[in-house]
Amino acid sequence: MKRKQILAAALALLFCATPVSAEAANQKAYQPNAQRSFTEKDYIPVLMYHHFVQRGAEKGNSIVLFVDELEEQLCYFIQQGYHIISLEELDEILKKQEQAGKRGKKMGLPEKYICLTIDDGYYSNYELGFPLFEKYHTPVSIFAITDMVTKQTGLRKFTWEQANEMDQTDYVKIYSHTSNHKPVEAGREKEFMFSVRESEKALTEFLDRKDRVKAISYPNGIYTPLSQQELKKDGYVLQFTVENSVITNETERERIPRITVGSGMKGKDVEKQIKTTAQKAFCAGKGA
Repeated sequence: MKRKQILAAALALLFCATPVSAEAANQKAYQPNAQRSFTEKDYIPVLMYHHFVQRGAEKGNSIVLFVDELEEQLCYFIQQGYHIISLEELDEILKKQEQAGKRGKKMGLPEKYICLTIDDGYYSNYELGFPLFEKYHTPVSIFAITDMVTKQTGLRKFTWEQANEMDQTDYVKIYSHTSNHKPVEAGREKEFMFSVRESEKALTEFLDRKDRVKAISYPNGIYTPLSQQELKKDGYVLQFTVENSVITNETERERIPRITVGSGMKGKDVEKQIKTTAQKAFCAGKGA
């Protein structure tokens, strides 16, 4: 498996190879605070995408990204030495950190890791995103609204056949975004958990799934203490929100933050946003 990953990374670098200008070569790494006492190996950013379009089809915004922007970002992450990881790999990394009993925020990881997630399950994930994920051998995790996939409601979603095609590769895996995308409300957690379980049934029924971690993305990023507990009881080891931060040793598995990627951002802009977000995370509260 390690040999396969190395080969995939080498092929991806060939696709992304571009000349480096003298200005770029001499440019100093972005540091919001020259005195910062952490590095890119002390945290893990999780990026959140939604829908992709071709230029001219519609306008880009906070949830609509042009597909050429996506490709440029993937190339940039690879060129900058980021190890793009799946949720299974993320779970293993967190397990090792927990077992080591490391204290403070800094993770002290062997590599620069980054995790890519996509919410909702739009057809564009299959039509435009999937070919790029295969081309660059990029692990990506999609959180699908299962009833909308089954009934094809709202903005066009991929079909279960297309979902299964993606899910059978080494690159794309499908997870739960509930069955109906209704945010959990305090006092109505039973309804929310019913939606979660219906979603998991659909994923099991329509996908030839192998054993994998149980992960979920909260609709609109909203959660309650009880929903966190109930999901944990049901075996969900990764619960994703839309809180803007990065994963550190102090991050709770029941409220994993993500950074939204919108249109108009190049890879270097995304990286700058990641580092700014990390700076805020390490400056906030106790622990270093």
